[in-house]
Amino acid sequence: MKVIEQSREKTISAVIADRRSTPRFASTPIQEEDLRRIVVAGLESPSGYNLQPWRFVVIQTLEQRRRLRAASHDQPKVEQAPVVIVALGDPLGWQEGDLDAMIRIGAEHGYAHPSKSGEMRHVIEKYFTEHENMPMWLNRQVMIALTTMMLMAEALGYDTALLEGFEEQKVRSVVGAPDRMEVICLLAIGHCEGEDKHYGGRFPSERVIFAERFGNPLPL
Repeated sequence: MKVIEQSREKTISAVIADRRSTPRFASTPIQEEDLRRIVVAGLESPSGYNLQPWRFVVIQTLEQRRRLRAASHDQPKVEQAPVVIVALGDPLGWQEGDLDAMIRIGAEHGYAHPSKSGEMRHVIEKYFTEHENMPMWLNRQVMIALTTMMLMAEALGYDTALLEGFEEQKVRSVVGAPDRMEVICLLAIGHCEGEDKHYGGRFPSERVIFAERFGNPLPL
C-alpha cells in the first residue's frame, strides 16, 4: 500500500513510474476530499471541441458494488474497492444540450466570442453529422478523463485498477443509465491489500517509437 504525506502529492513522473494495476483491494475507505479532487481532476481533462461527452457514476455502497460485480464477470476487486467509477460516454449529448452549454460557458470564460457561436455551432454539427465512428470518438474522450482521474488517485496515495471486463447492458441497468450511453470502462480506487503487482516490463522504445516515418526508430 502506498503511503504519502497528506501535505504533498507525488510528482507525475513518480506516479507514472510506480503505478500498477492493483490485484486486490483492502476495505480502507477513501477520504471524501480526496475523492472530490480525483473526480474534479477528470472534469478538467481536454476533449474534442470541449464537448466533454463523459458521464461518471461513482459507486461507493457495498450493495451497489456487489450488483456491479455481478455485471462485471464476477471480478472480486469491483466489490473490494471502496470506490468504483463507471465511465460512460453520451453519443447524443451534443444534440441534447451539451453544445449549447459549451458555447455559453465558453463565452463566459473567454474561450470564444459570442459572435463566433453560430460558426462554431455549424462546424461542430457538421462534424458529428458526418462522423463515421462515434463510439471510437467517445472512447477517446472518456478515457482521457478517466486516465486523469486514475493518475490523480495515484498521486494522492491510492491504488487503482482499470477494468474492461463487463456486460454493458447489465452495467447500464445497475447504474440506471439510458440505453444510448456507451459504457467505456470502470476505475476501481482504494488501497492495495497485500503485495502489488510486479512490474511487467515494457517494449524497447525502438519497437514502438519512430522518427518521421513508421519503422524508423527514434533515438532515445
